[in-house]
Amino acid sequence: MAQNNQFPTEDRDQQILRRLANIEHKIDSLDQTTAFALRADGERHSESVMGIFGRSTRRAQVYLAANGERSVTDIAELLGMSQSNVSRKLAELQQEGLLGIHEMEGAKTYWGKKPIDRTIRISKLLMEKFSLDKDGLPIK
Repeated sequence: MAQNNQFPTEDRDQQILRRLANIEHKIDSLDQTTAFALRADGERHSESVMGIFGRSTRRAQVYLAANGERSVTDIAELLGMSQSNVSRKLAELQQEGLLGIHEMEGAKTYWGKKPIDRTIRISKLLMEKFSLDKDGLPIK
């Protein structure tokens, strides 16, 4: 059986790792291209985002507080809201495609932002529009 002359001493695991690194590089390049294209039309996307949030400071607060490390209970305590209101806002934002379940640990569900947040800078927009910090708390 002929061996690959470019990497003749690689064992099977090394070959797999090299191929995975190549795939990851291609995915990163595609993500960067997509992000560039989306940012080029940023004003239109900002209008769409503001259509989702409207004047709802509470929805913006819940969105910002959902950092992948907080459960419904954690977000409710941080923002001084009821768990039922937080759950409802999380579900609405999930339906809009902005949030998702980041991790589940026992009975706790941790919520996080989708990658689109970084791409079109949703958090930054909401922080400026509603005068909130990165955790959704009012800036004093």
